[in-house]
Amino acid sequence: MTTEEKATPAMAQYLAAKQQNPDALLFFRMGDFYELFYEDAKEASRALGLTLTSRSKGDGAIPMAGVPVRAVDGYLKRLVQKGYRVAICEQTQDPKEAKGLVERKVVRVVTPGTLTEDSLLDGKKKNLLLALVRRSGLAGLAWVELSTGELQVCEVRAERLPDELARLEAAEVLVPEDDLELLEQLKAWQISVTRRAPYDFGRETSQRKLCAFFGLKTLAGFGVEELHLATGAAGALVEYLEQTQLQALPHVRKIEVWQRGKFMTLDRATRSSLELVETMRGDGAGTSLLAIVDRTSTPMGARLLREHMLAPLADLEEIRARQDAVADLHDQPSVLARIRDALSAVLDLERLAARVATGRAHGRDMQALAASLARVPELRLALADVRSPTLLALRESLDPLADVRQRITDSLHEDPPLTLKDGGLIRDGFDTELDELRVLARDSKDWIARFQSREIERTGIATLKVGFNAVFGYYIEITHSHKDVPVPAGYVRKQTTKNSERYVTDELKTFETKVLRSEELGKQREYELFLAMRDAVARETSRLLTTAEHIAELDVHASHATCARERAYRRPQVDDSLVLKIEDGRHPVIEATHGATKFVPNDSDLDPPQRRLALLFGPNMAGKSTYIRQNALIVVLAQIGAFVPAKSARIGLVDRVFTRVGASDDIARGSSTFMVEMVETANILNNATARSLVILDEVGRGTSTYDGLSLAWAIAEDLHDRIGCRALFATHYHQLCDLAGPGKGIVNLRVAVQEWGEEIVFLHRIEPGGTDRSYGLHVARLAGIPRQVIERAKAVLAKIEAEGEHVGEALQTAQKARALPQQGKLFDSPREKAWKELERLDLDSLTPLQALQKLADWKRSAQS
Repeated sequence: MTTEEKATPAMAQYLAAKQQNPDALLFFRMGDFYELFYEDAKEASRALGLTLTSRSKGDGAIPMAGVPVRAVDGYLKRLVQKGYRVAICEQTQDPKEAKGLVERKVVRVVTPGTLTEDSLLDGKKKNLLLALVRRSGLAGLAWVELSTGELQVCEVRAERLPDELARLEAAEVLVPEDDLELLEQLKAWQISVTRRAPYDFGRETSQRKLCAFFGLKTLAGFGVEELHLATGAAGALVEYLEQTQLQALPHVRKIEVWQRGKFMTLDRATRSSLELVETMRGDGAGTSLLAIVDRTSTPMGARLLREHMLAPLADLEEIRARQDAVADLHDQPSVLARIRDALSAVLDLERLAARVATGRAHGRDMQALAASLARVPELRLALADVRSPTLLALRESLDPLADVRQRITDSLHEDPPLTLKDGGLIRDGFDTELDELRVLARDSKDWIARFQSREIERTGIATLKVGFNAVFGYYIEITHSHKDVPVPAGYVRKQTTKNSERYVTDELKTFETKVLRSEELGKQREYELFLAMRDAVARETSRLLTTAEHIAELDVHASHATCARERAYRRPQVDDSLVLKIEDGRHPVIEATHGATKFVPNDSDLDPPQRRLALLFGPNMAGKSTYIRQNALIVVLAQIGAFVPAKSARIGLVDRVFTRVGASDDIARGSSTFMVEMVETANILNNATARSLVILDEVGRGTSTYDGLSLAWAIAEDLHDRIGCRALFATHYHQLCDLAGPGKGIVNLRVAVQEWGEEIVFLHRIEPGGTDRSYGLHVARLAGIPRQVIERAKAVLAKIEAEGEHVGEALQTAQKARALPQQGKLFDSPREKAWKELERLDLDSLTPLQALQKLADWKRSAQS
């Protein structure tokens, strides 16, 4: 006999729901608990630390575990964070109305990318569900923030996929199950993946699905006709939403095409090394740039600022429009204060609107919605004196939704409960029928007293009384001492006791029915009224989300203005030149965390072609990394429309910022520190343009000295000669000083160091000029390396420098030789034979290390 044949009706119901959701843990509602059975119970017990019990005993015992309904959000959050899917099977029928088995059905499948509850989400970060499909070197992407309804698509070259995934930070990614290579890559990157049928991503299937979802005949209005892969991804996304949400999603209103050309590109390595939104540790330790500049007042604003940080603008007109708005608020502190005061009382309108639209909002959500809308008129009033076109447009587009707010406040109790079916939702005076039921429930004792008094007067029996018991309900009791008194018309004998007779009347039975059901009927009436009110508000979702978007935008402008005033940031000049000129620039994070008075500001001056590449020399701990990073951070801040930590700044529009900073392994992908360094450097050399900004820190240090030196030399040359981009290159290889010279766009900079004998002091000041030495042994001594080790290192260093002198000279010779291809003598020396031998070396066909070794051998031969 099968399990289904042996199962009780309730277990048969469970098994049927489980069969429909085999890949999810099934939370099966039974009264005040969600129960799990069989393997689900064992899995949940391990994941959540639940006590595992059993249903029935003996051989037929069924493993069982449960969580309270009132605490389910906490358990869901833990399960989703561990990568589980959870199907919620609810009681869809009131148990009191059920004649047998209570009706139940799965109402929702909870996955990492489909969360909508505030308790399960980070208010300052979007929770994206992403669908992804690749074909013929292209990738189509579609992503949705279900808690706000924002749906976007784009197509990129397949090799750019890691950068897009880093920008989007998706909580869950839908992938065709036949793309095994992509599945492995996502697994290595520790991204939550859901496999889907390949046909879900088909173009024609997706077009039909999307047209049906949006109620359209064509998708032309969304501008996605030529984005075949992106359309396929969007169709798979909508199919998944319908399968998991099991209800209409009216707040998902349209498809927006992500216009890549409008935004600066930041690859995965750059976002990580610059620590824009998270530190490289990723565990909450340290301070990111976002943490320093985020002065937003609302969750919507915080999410939008994070989005801006991950995708700065590359459109001059939009950058200047944002700057104008920030400047307007910055220059009017009283206006800024009023705006921030109003914003401080605005809750998460986007996610509140989404919960209303999906039928998940409770009474407190509705009150929070109304309270937030109440501040919109204050925002409009505060914007009365602004001048920037952006702020003026925002003022006009801020819809207070007075009708929506009025509907909520007129009907809803000022302090409603979280539950919807236990009463207390609707205020007195809103609904006549509800008021009557409440009066009946509250005033039943008074009615009984009045009824008893009237019956005493009518019968003349002074001892007549009205009573109640659970078996017979309400009754009129007359003692046997009055049995000779005629029973009034309408009295029906109900019960005879030892001392009295008990009667009922039609009026009393009617009252009993009303009283006993008044509370229940009142709760039901409240529920109906609440649903009607919520549905009416849901019909205004589009207006609500539009106002939420505008409030978020205003909040970001106010945040930038506040940060600028608090931290003395200045408005940068962003133009279409290739200049990067910064006066008294500061690192925003280090300045904020270590104290502004302790930070030494520095200038930057890149102006191709005269000043294209700056080589920065200096010891560890002197501030090279801080300096080059602060320039990149200033550029990012400028192109999100913010003010920057500098006395002044002129920034020619940057299309991409590249960084190669720090050392790290990628064990998951089998890459060593040096391999990661070379892969990231290759990405820069293959993708940078003349409009890019490249930040390099100690490239070539992960291999042998000669290999590293030759690589650093060749990379610097390529950035300058072929790519022609603006670049800051921090290095310990002081031999690279020779790259600079008259007629070249390469300049040498150094970190100023003060020496007193063996002591050094880092001045953290950048000054022109190169260096002929490193300070590694000084730094080692400061770190506490024993003196005997330092002394031995000095001796070894002296020997190595003596032996390596020939290699350094050979590099210089090769550089000069390449500049003198037709000369018949070398450095004014008539050694024709040596020159011909150099020509025969064919250095271009050799690896950098081989070339250096050949040059060293040649140099020794030539000198002899």
